[in-house]
Amino acid sequence: MSIKKILDDLRAFVEKEHKANFAKLHEIWQKPTSQKLESGETQGIFSIEVEDKKHLILTLGIEESRFREGDMICLHRGNPNLDAFVRQAVIEAESDGEWLIRGEFDEAVIRSLEGPYFADTDVMDLKPFFDTALDDIASSSNGRNIIIPLLAGELDTNHIFTDNFDNAADFAENEGLNEKQTQAVALGVAAKYLACIQGPPGTGKTRVISLIAKLLVSEGQRVLITSHTHMAINNALNKISEEQVPVIKVGANSTTKGLNDSVPQFNSGSDWEDRPDSGYAIGATPFSTCSMRLENFDFDTVIFDEASQITVPLAIMAMRKAKRFVFVGDHKQLPPVVLSKSVLDETSYSVFSKLILQSPETSVMLSETYRMNQWLAHWPSKQYYQSNLVSTGKNKQRRLSLNNESKQFSEIYSNNHPFTFIPSPGLNTRTHSDNEAKLVTDLIKYASTANLALKDIGVVTPYRNHGKLIRKKLAENFGFSLSKDIVTDTVERMQGQERELIIISMCSTDKQFIQSVAHFLFQPERLNVAITRPTVKLILIGPELPENFTLQNRQSNIHEYIAAYKDLVKTAWQVRLDGDVYG
Repeated sequence: MSIKKILDDLRAFVEKEHKANFAKLHEIWQKPTSQKLESGETQGIFSIEVEDKKHLILTLGIEESRFREGDMICLHRGNPNLDAFVRQAVIEAESDGEWLIRGEFDEAVIRSLEGPYFADTDVMDLKPFFDTALDDIASSSNGRNIIIPLLAGELDTNHIFTDNFDNAADFAENEGLNEKQTQAVALGVAAKYLACIQGPPGTGKTRVISLIAKLLVSEGQRVLITSHTHMAINNALNKISEEQVPVIKVGANSTTKGLNDSVPQFNSGSDWEDRPDSGYAIGATPFSTCSMRLENFDFDTVIFDEASQITVPLAIMAMRKAKRFVFVGDHKQLPPVVLSKSVLDETSYSVFSKLILQSPETSVMLSETYRMNQWLAHWPSKQYYQSNLVSTGKNKQRRLSLNNESKQFSEIYSNNHPFTFIPSPGLNTRTHSDNEAKLVTDLIKYASTANLALKDIGVVTPYRNHGKLIRKKLAENFGFSLSKDIVTDTVERMQGQERELIIISMCSTDKQFIQSVAHFLFQPERLNVAITRPTVKLILIGPELPENFTLQNRQSNIHEYIAAYKDLVKTAWQVRLDGDVYG
């Protein structure tokens, strides 16, 4: 494939995504405010208070929206197209009835305005960043000789520096890593151009990243740790800092949520005054490499975390700053969000999916999960990992054991049933169900009464509307402050997290609606993420599909999705009926 063809395809993809992003935004903005308030696409604002030059405190109206920390919003008086007075602000924190937002605003304008006020979703135009990156690889020797041939499958990625591999493997083994983790560390250090590390849930990929970074830095390399979210970057940096590696985070002050105090944060890499000449790690998003934060920096190695969710153009943005790359992800979990993609389009837009299939000789899958017990690990291992994922460590034979005098949910919580299925109680429900939200709340109350800490409970749901309803009922039962200990969110926001008990609440029972959203509701990657969050107990509340349930859609993959979901439900029933079915 020619360089021109690759670049033309990438530019076309960037342009399609750009148009789709703004088309979606304007579609939302055109809707009547009353309709958006009802659906949660708009949040009413009761009052606005200036906190400082960059922050506003918003007192929220009585309705609940879909917005969460980290979302970008605009503030307006009723029509975001005509009277927006704050654009591209970010929700930094939320508490009971309040948001703290960061953005650019005119303080005099804010103080002069009278309500009503509203918050709608907003976006940034990211196309200039992508254009800069693509122009760079088109003209640079690094782009033309390494990055483009790598993406085209024309670069020889077989080269491994044997001495480096052996030394890194010895180090990793002495650190107590298992066989596949040891191989992954050795590949990450010794591959000349590329290493791909597949990390299924709970297999210790962050530990692997930290040791790869430690060894590379000890060689004097400059290492960039990057991902599509600040949370993923911060998690990796926290682990790396434990290895006594010179490491910093580069980004705005607001991007440090979850970052340990041991990791200094700077707005620009140039602000790191005591930076070593070589041998250090910097964590930042790919976009930072196109801005004053890191545009004057070059690196020896770029390590991508959660690489399965990174598109090729986004990866290129960071890749152009180095000559070797370590991708860590799992293409059996969530793919990138691609707005211009048809629901029937099975093309993979993930850089990780592309490279791991292209370069099996420099790829390794971590195969031992330290998260799930052996019963919870069985089905995803069989379904997604060719039965190569095995449970190990202290959780292998652990089960949830609750002691509650009430008999209401005693069978559901029996420690003979690590995985339990409950048919959704709603009738013809779609994206939210009051009955199911109450059931979830009652299940959590039962577990809490039996002394399971709320912080050890998580709820996963496909729909923001349903999650909002569950959070409301939890707040009514436990109070707003305590209820926030129970993480309740969509699959997208749950990837990377784990809890002792996970309740999946799918809520949809309307068969026609299920037909229309089957590609989303039963998507294998989404299902895999959802069912692999618990350590010892999984409760799945979902539609009980009859054997003759069929789809009008003729796409074979959708039928495979349905078959897999039915098999999952069947597995749960087997566990309930037969007890220790996996022996």
